[in-house]
Amino acid sequence: MGKIKLGDAVAKLAKALHIPHCQKCERRRLVLNEIQKFGVKETIRRLRVVNAIPEGWTVEEIVKKMQDCCGDK
Repeated sequence: MGKIKLGDAVAKLAKALHIPHCQKCERRRLVLNEIQKFGVKETIRRLRVVNAIPEGWTVEEIVKKMQDCCGDK
């Protein structure tokens, strides 16, 4: 049985909860899928790039920005 990747799990959960999915969400899914390969620190750096988040933001601020992603439509 194959491993379930974090990004895929988050995407499936969001779909089950009827949370919209946009291009930024898809890029985040791909980044999160590589968390085991790159580690948490590099994954957070890559999420900052995907979401255009400046250095110095806390993880909580990053999560809030990601939650607001599809609400702007």
